[in-house]
Amino acid sequence: MTGPGLYLGVDAGNSKTVALLCLSSGETVGAGRAGCGDIYGAPSPADAVREVTAAIGQALAAAGAGRASVAGAAFRLAGVDWPEDREFWEGVLEDHYPELRHRTVLNDGYASIRCGEPSGVGVSVQSGTAAAVAARGRTGAMWDMGFRVQHPMGASGLVIEALRAVFLAELGVAPPTALAKALLEFYDQPGVEELNHWFTRRENGAPLSARPRAARVVTAAAAAGDPVAEEIVREEGRRLAMYAGVAARATGLAEGDGAVGVVLSGSVLMAADSPVTAALRTALEAELPGAVPHRAVLPPVAGAALDALGENGVKVTDEVAARLAASLPPPGFFTT
Repeated sequence: MTGPGLYLGVDAGNSKTVALLCLSSGETVGAGRAGCGDIYGAPSPADAVREVTAAIGQALAAAGAGRASVAGAAFRLAGVDWPEDREFWEGVLEDHYPELRHRTVLNDGYASIRCGEPSGVGVSVQSGTAAAVAARGRTGAMWDMGFRVQHPMGASGLVIEALRAVFLAELGVAPPTALAKALLEFYDQPGVEELNHWFTRRENGAPLSARPRAARVVTAAAAAGDPVAEEIVREEGRRLAMYAGVAARATGLAEGDGAVGVVLSGSVLMAADSPVTAALRTALEAELPGAVPHRAVLPPVAGAALDALGENGVKVTDEVAARLAASLPPPGFFTT
């Protein structure tokens, strides 16, 4: 494929990095996937750069295209939380892709807005391995949570709170909970003391990936009626709703009586019958009157690709979004 007219969306997270190339019509022509693209989560920033460029290289190869064919790009990257993080990536892109002049670099939280709101106006609430909240207002004002977050959230946060409850119950200063037995079975540990030791010892302890893997144990215990797990889930919903309210107010979306689209995404919120999603919806009613929560209908990288289109003069309509959705790689390509 030669000539200009391709648009690149990149979504980089801790579990994976995905790159997508599409035409102005929305049709996908190339995709690539690599590992952790978060400069805070990768072993080093250089490792994150390597994964992001690998995903882009795969997408270009799949499209049979060169870098000069990319008319615009939207990089939505976990770990772009402070101005120096954006400056880091701008330097990387200048070094690796100097011909790519029409590009934007934002936190990955923004990617999901267009996954449910093609206009790009609204609030995004992601809860996957971690959580991200971002918003774009009607006048273009933007806000994202980044390191403003003061609570552990997402799958990791659910398990952090569950382990805390189990360890405190073992000390006799908190209520007993069915989470103890469930987590011991999940992690194949003989007792609470051994579980604590595994998570905290200096050598041969639990890998970083161990916590988020048990999120389903927490939500299952809540669904089964364990009061401690139920409160953890309710608190997760309240926290996500609180930050969504902050985002809406910071971008002017909370002003007036109009509806505010709140796009929900990430494995925790997208799971069937997720109690966290139910808790979030309930909390949003009080936190953000006018909120219209709905699950994302596209993977985040598709939202990044739609951003690339919208930021470069292409009107992003429902038809364009539908065309993109119809031409995406199979669901397994996005599974973590």
